[in-house]
Amino acid sequence: MSVRITGTTRIVGLFGFPVSHSLSPAMHAAAYEALNLNWSYVPFNVAPEFIPQAVDSIRALNLVGVNVTVPHKAAVIEGLDWIDEAASRISSVNTIHNVDGKLHGYSTDGPGFLDSLTAHGVTVAGQDVLVLGAGGSSRAIVFALAAANARVVLTNRTRSRAEEIAASVNAFYPSSVTVAEPGQECGHIDLIVNTTTMGMSSTEQTTPTLPPGMPYAGQTVYDIIYTPMETPLLKLALKSGCRTLNGVGMLAYQGARSISIWTGLPLSEIPAQLMENTVLHELKLR
Repeated sequence: MSVRITGTTRIVGLFGFPVSHSLSPAMHAAAYEALNLNWSYVPFNVAPEFIPQAVDSIRALNLVGVNVTVPHKAAVIEGLDWIDEAASRISSVNTIHNVDGKLHGYSTDGPGFLDSLTAHGVTVAGQDVLVLGAGGSSRAIVFALAAANARVVLTNRTRSRAEEIAASVNAFYPSSVTVAEPGQECGHIDLIVNTTTMGMSSTEQTTPTLPPGMPYAGQTVYDIIYTPMETPLLKLALKSGCRTLNGVGMLAYQGARSISIWTGLPLSEIPAQLMENTVLHELKLR
């Protein structure tokens, strides 16, 4: 999808290291075309030692803003003028907006995750959710689930990391999160969310450790990995009669929220489904 660059073209970017694999340029280009925006989305491969200069460049070059991916989501915060409450709680920013030279930081990861569930007909309020892993994505997702009135059981190989996330979340949403050992019996579960990297490699056929008897028919299993689109966990879930979702939806819907922030348009006007379909198309070409 080509973009005609003119003197009025606005630049939006992506800070990451590396960024060569990113599917964000394609899905953002599709959305900008649909919205009739003369914008271009550029991936910037920013080494960690250059993050301060990169953040300053948003002002200097008058960029609309940038998305931020690993490993920079915490490091960019120091250079910002303001961050929203969600980003502050998880110490992570994935969207920066340049507002008249003032840089505002947001985290759209957790809300984007919930949006993708809603788009696929999955409700989390009042549901029991098992979250596997305790990294940065897990923190954002667990906060979002707790805010949406879900009950969360969190497991991680290093228990202390899971306990730290649980304590942080429960400080705002009391008794929302409990911690269990991987494989520990934890009662009824409606939704399983894998935030670990297990299954990301095409040669890795392992799955995260689950409680006895899981997954089982009637559950929804969401793996935030999207390459491969069908991980070993999702294959197992399908065989068990579960509904399955991969990380394409989360990628698309967090991106849609970023566009809403940059443009000021209501989220309902952002073509999130088009963005999701664009990512799916790009993955099939690879």
